[in-house]
Amino acid sequence: MSSREYPKVWSRFERTIQGDRTLQFEIEDIPESMWSTAVEFMLGNYIREDVWWSTAGTAQNMDAVQEYRVLLTSIIKQKASVACFLAEGDGSGRTLVGVNMCLPQEKGRFVDHKPPKTKAGLLSLRMLAEAMKVTAIYDKYDVNEYLMGAGLSVTPEYRGLGIAVELLRARINLARELRFRVTGGIFTGQRAQNSAEKADMECVYKISYKDFGKRCNIKFNTDTKELKFYAIRT
Repeated sequence: MSSREYPKVWSRFERTIQGDRTLQFEIEDIPESMWSTAVEFMLGNYIREDVWWSTAGTAQNMDAVQEYRVLLTSIIKQKASVACFLAEGDGSGRTLVGVNMCLPQEKGRFVDHKPPKTKAGLLSLRMLAEAMKVTAIYDKYDVNEYLMGAGLSVTPEYRGLGIAVELLRARINLARELRFRVTGGIFTGQRAQNSAEKADMECVYKISYKDFGKRCNIKFNTDTKELKFYAIRT
């Protein structure tokens, strides 16, 4: 990856709620001082709500949570993830309200990881291994690498404000600066899939969870009908 300004603010935006209350947000590279906070953020609502992690039962097993903590820490150290912060109106500071974990992904190379030992960890690895067989992003855009998403979450209190869409748009700009021609990845849930479409990303592959479950030998308990891959040129 190229040398660049880090951390960099990618965008600032406002949202009006409750009729007249204006909130100020900014999307930024995750500063090193916030790495641990961002990792713990992803170990909150995300692993309880995401189709894959909830199916695996990660949140119910502290050893599995620790395995995922190690993986997320290795991802965030690659300095390719972005976060959304709410600026406090009195200037006292800011609050982390959204994270999009990302990492470079090369064709034919599996995500670097420490082999899991827990049942939940092994289940999630089985899902990922099956999904990584899909080459649609490489084939569609004729690339051998891209900036891949590795988890997107927004604090429940601030959902419905388009924060996930803004995170994805910032990620597109980040990918361009890192000289990736494409960014994309696996979008497991309906809410994330809707955000991808609003960010003008293209669905390049989809499979029903019933069929994907047969491939993995895993039964998915989800209202989301399909697993989808989205991507976009930068």
